[in-house]
This record gives sequence, C-alpha cells and structure tokens, in this order.
Amino acid sequence: MKPHVVALLVVIASTGVVAGCGTASDVAVDAPDVSASGTPEPHPTAAPWPRYDVDDYTYTLRTTCFCSDGGSPVVVTVRHGRVTDAVYAHGGPGHAAGDPAPRWMRATVNDVIAAANDQHADKVHVRWPQGQDYPRSVWVDPDQYAADEEIAYTITDVDPT
Repeated sequence: MKPHVVALLVVIASTGVVAGCGTASDVAVDAPDVSASGTPEPHPTAAPWPRYDVDDYTYTLRTTCFCSDGGSPVVVTVRHGRVTDAVYAHGGPGHAAGDPAPRWMRATVNDVIAAANDQHADKVHVRWPQGQDYPRSVWVDPDQYAADEEIAYTITDVDPT
C-alpha cells in the first residue's frame, strides 16, 4: 500500500472519523452517556425503541456482519407478526435471486428493533427518521473486547399489506 494511503488510514482510525448517510431529521443514538458519577444519563430518544405495530408487510433487509452472505439484500415477508418467507433480492456468490435466505436472515422489523433495544450491548447506533414507524438502520457491538461480532441491519422498501 502506498505511504500516503497508509497515513490517511491512520489519521482516520485515530480520530474516530466515521461517515454515514442520513438526513438532519434522522435520530442517531449511541448507548446512554455516563455522568461523572458513573451512572448512565438518559437520552430522550434512546431505548426502549417502540415496536412496529403492523402485522403483515414485506420489506428488504440488508444484514452486514463478518459472516457468510452478509450484505446480500433479502426480501422478507411477514404475516401475523412472523416471517413466512425470506428470499435473496439479487443473485450473489452461492445464491440466485429468489433463493431462500438462511434462517439467521429471517427477521421481522421488530426483531431489528429488539436488537436496537439490547441493554447488554456495549454500543448501539440507531438511525430512525422522525415520523417513521421503524428504524432505517441499527448497528450493534455486543462486546467491545471481541472482534468481528458486530452486526448491522438496514431496512428499506417497507410495504404494509
């Protein structure tokens, strides 16, 4: 790698610069801040995040992690609050569009919200646009001392039926 690229990466890593997509109306929240006394300070928009109160819908879920098939979008069908179908939206390594998604990708919007409400995670980032009934994305780091166990969920194309 070229020295100027390495230097840039070192600067980015050391400053904690992270770029993301969103709008000014998004709410992005980490785990609650800790006061000088060591007790958590409540955040007005932090967990518990509310449930998605629609029982029948389809949506596209992109799960990003250090796992096989992570990042491939999946179209999820939910009926009566339970996943009835989950198929790959596009072809990719080892799967074609329409192939059944693995069990771990079969999640409802409320499963993603439950991940956002995980009180035992070391860090949680939630992007929840104002006025929307579900989050745009949820990123969870269950253990700051473990590597490669972080998981992110991105929700798009929600269609209540």
